[in-house]
Amino acid sequence: MPREAPLRVLWIAVLWVLLCGTVQAQPEVGTIAQAHAYLEPDGAEPWAGLVALPHLWDKAYPGKSGRARYLLTLPPVPSDGILRGVYFPRVGNQVEVFVGGDLIAHRGVLGDGRTDATKAPLWVPVPARLLSQSVPTVLEVRVAVQAVRWGGLAAPRFGPEAVLQPQYRERYVWRQWGAVAVVFALALTGVIAAGLWHLNREPVYGYFALCAPFGMLRFGDRLWSTSPLGWPVWGGIVAFSLAVHVLLLVRFSLALIGLDGLGARRAFWVLLLAETLLVSAAFGLFQPEYWTAALGLLFVPAVGAYVIAAREAIVARKPEAIAFCIASFVPIGAGLYDFLEIRIATESVGRSSYLPLATMLFVLLMGWLILDRYARQVRAYQALSNSLDEKVRQRERELEVSYALLQQEHEQHAALQERQRIMRDIHDGVGSQLVGLLSLIGKGRSSRAALREHAHAALDELRMAVDAMQPVDGDLATVLATLRYRLQPRLAASGISVDWQVDEELPTLDSLTPHRVLQIQRILLEAFTNVLRHAQATRVRVSARQQPGPARQPDDESPCLVLEIADNGIGMPGPAAAGGQGLANMRARAQAIGAQLDVTSVPGQGTCVRIALLGEPAPAMPATPAPAPAAPAAPSM
Repeated sequence: MPREAPLRVLWIAVLWVLLCGTVQAQPEVGTIAQAHAYLEPDGAEPWAGLVALPHLWDKAYPGKSGRARYLLTLPPVPSDGILRGVYFPRVGNQVEVFVGGDLIAHRGVLGDGRTDATKAPLWVPVPARLLSQSVPTVLEVRVAVQAVRWGGLAAPRFGPEAVLQPQYRERYVWRQWGAVAVVFALALTGVIAAGLWHLNREPVYGYFALCAPFGMLRFGDRLWSTSPLGWPVWGGIVAFSLAVHVLLLVRFSLALIGLDGLGARRAFWVLLLAETLLVSAAFGLFQPEYWTAALGLLFVPAVGAYVIAAREAIVARKPEAIAFCIASFVPIGAGLYDFLEIRIATESVGRSSYLPLATMLFVLLMGWLILDRYARQVRAYQALSNSLDEKVRQRERELEVSYALLQQEHEQHAALQERQRIMRDIHDGVGSQLVGLLSLIGKGRSSRAALREHAHAALDELRMAVDAMQPVDGDLATVLATLRYRLQPRLAASGISVDWQVDEELPTLDSLTPHRVLQIQRILLEAFTNVLRHAQATRVRVSARQQPGPARQPDDESPCLVLEIADNGIGMPGPAAAGGQGLANMRARAQAIGAQLDVTSVPGQGTCVRIALLGEPAPAMPATPAPAPAAPAAPSM
């Protein structure tokens, strides 16, 4: 046998002895499985006896509040200097802990329903001076219980602080910080959903934004050691919040996969009514079985939505349905476990609930799904916007081409109209005078003076047609100056002086088109011709001024220019209204350009022709007035 073998065996024996000594020296941790109980339910006979732990008050006395005293036996402990204590996974609803008559811990005031010690585990250090080294030590736990609040006492554990306190902290973190995590996740995702709903008013975001506050109230209730309202009002509010939270999550899920139809809406309201009745009966009549039924009923829409989503995921391969099935599998399983193991099984009192953390996972996944859905919508809207922009640009190009064609057609049409107007003016003016001149020449009996007069009239018409084509930029003074230049020699040759009274600053008329200029020239020429032929005047006054015009529309401030040609001749032999063809032509031309013509005459004192030009021409143009006769037989004024 090798020399190293005895040494190896010796070392193994030494290690074994040390290991066994360490294990035996480690203080033991014991679970207290029974207690002597003194139960005092309200409205019933007190009871005393041995009870198994955990002890659930609502199972023993459904619908009743009361108080209880539990006497627990702690084993003798050696004087080893190790700190020991009792770890209560669940106790309450309000609790006081005594050892040897000394109060060593409490949570809330017995009977004050605003405090619920069952929301968190309890760690009670037991001073070494209160523990016996030879005989068991009695630990007294006094609790006050409210009906339908799931109070009582879970099986506590007694042992060293170094062993039990980490278990207490682990459970505390699991229970309390799990609630903090799910509240934070609901708040964050709810705010995002509310913002998205505000942007596009899509129901799927609105459902999640509504369910988030109810879930925050339900899971955040664990974080409040003191409730804002008394029991059972606060309990009913929290229970109803859980029911609404679950039902709205189901509506959100169905809307997410596009199946939130009339049947889903009706089922939602029916289930909400049923949950309201069960919660009211549970907390109003203090019957915990109704709340158990309400919790069980919530699995119906949850499982139903999961089945529908699974069918859509398998048959239609909808991405939202697949994501929902993956995300909701864990919270539905956790909720079923909590319902069966914690709510139904009495032996499970004090176990940790997995629903908060599972809900947090579900909420985070749904938040990601909401953001992904919105991102896809944004991309779709962006693609649609780009498509619309391209269509708009294409339409703009088409409109530009069409506008160019229309502009070209408009210019061609305007040129054609202008040519037609020039042809009409020449035909009606120069042409009629030439026709009259030819008629006189053909008769052979006309004097040279008459022929000269018709030749001058034809020349005047031609000159006016040419002058009307010159740009005047709305300046009436330019039109009058041109006409004066044309007629001044004839007036001077006839011994007629001209008194020119034209304002230096006449307003511009934007509507002074070539057609209006020509009509004004013809009216004035007709008036001057009548002065030359019939008035026997020695002086003629020409005035142009601005004055307020008649209001054709409210707030109409269009300028009105007044032209007057007054002579000192013999006047008209009859009323001005009964003038000859020349006066009728003047009125027709004035009407064609939207002007007002007034002729006044006093025998022996002369005649005055007054023309009022408004800012805009008349929309309709009457027929062209008849041409003047070749040789007027009677005075026209």
